[in-house]
Amino acid sequence: MLIPISSDEGSSRSWALIEMQGEVERKDGGTLEEAFDVGTLSVSSSGAVMLTIGYHQLEGKRMELKKPFAVLDRVADAEGHSTEYKVIGVVREKILFKARPRALITKPELK
Repeated sequence: MLIPISSDEGSSRSWALIEMQGEVERKDGGTLEEAFDVGTLSVSSSGAVMLTIGYHQLEGKRMELKKPFAVLDRVADAEGHSTEYKVIGVVREKILFKARPRALITKPELK
């Protein structure tokens, strides 16, 4: 999963790759190709990265990629004769979540 990282400077956009165990499913029936909010991503003062999705929280860390890669947008002309690719971002780091998610709430015990 790729996520854009906003900056106030308005310069070229930087992107990060999120690596996690399992898969992300949408509850609203939409496809993963459509843009949607996955959860809340935050960084602590110690550098730990937290991703909160619903009632689950994942803890991860930032890692530099050995080789950065470009995020491209394919643009075809109206007649379909030529195609060009525009660089819309550069991925230089990944955020690795290798532990299982922690539940933020627990189910009540049944008696």
